[in-house]
Amino acid sequence: MNIKSSEKIILALDGLNKNEIINFLKNCPQIRWVKVGLELFCKEGPEVIQILKKMEKKIFLDLKLYDIPNTMYATCYQISKLGVDMVSLHASAGSRALKISKKASLIGSSENNLKPPTLLGVTVLTSFSSEDLKIDFNIQTSIEKNVEKLAELSFKSGLDGCVCSPMELKTLRLTYDKNFQLITPGIRLEETTRHDQKRVMTPKKAILSGASKLVIGRSITQSKNPTRVFLNICESII
Repeated sequence: MNIKSSEKIILALDGLNKNEIINFLKNCPQIRWVKVGLELFCKEGPEVIQILKKMEKKIFLDLKLYDIPNTMYATCYQISKLGVDMVSLHASAGSRALKISKKASLIGSSENNLKPPTLLGVTVLTSFSSEDLKIDFNIQTSIEKNVEKLAELSFKSGLDGCVCSPMELKTLRLTYDKNFQLITPGIRLEETTRHDQKRVMTPKKAILSGASKLVIGRSITQSKNPTRVFLNICESII
């Protein structure tokens, strides 16, 4: 297995409990990055973070924080003490909230002698289409333009990257160098398999389009041979 390619895959642990996670990762030790989403964090609490750290996994805490600046500050301060490696917050919370969140993460991690987490601005969720934005929010501009604006807001506010669908990768990578991470959900081994997401792409195409890391869940966790599927993905993106 190519270690470099395995660093580019983040396994989404959605739908599993802590015991299932322990067993799954023991059976597939090649997995280096995992994502703890809102459902899992609410189910198992911070304990799941400590379990994953003991297993020496790198952790993307994907809570998609969105609140007033003071609450964002306090939350990011507490999260930075958990020792996670990456945290998501909605870029649409605005520049004040993003800037103060970054400050909080640096302060909290420093107090505990921890490396500060990478902060990612969530742009437009992969479950949205342009039609959804028009109908639900009266947003007339395209998804692409909205993603570009929110990525710019994240960058100018001092965040370390953003979360976008695979469809916006090429445009964003032309604007930002590799120091600005582009984390991409909506990855499917076959583009015809969409589940509840509307803007999807295969792993190889997403990496070639400029993704820093790919978030992949059910394609691996619900497969008959998760280890083989994971290794196949790693081989496909070398």
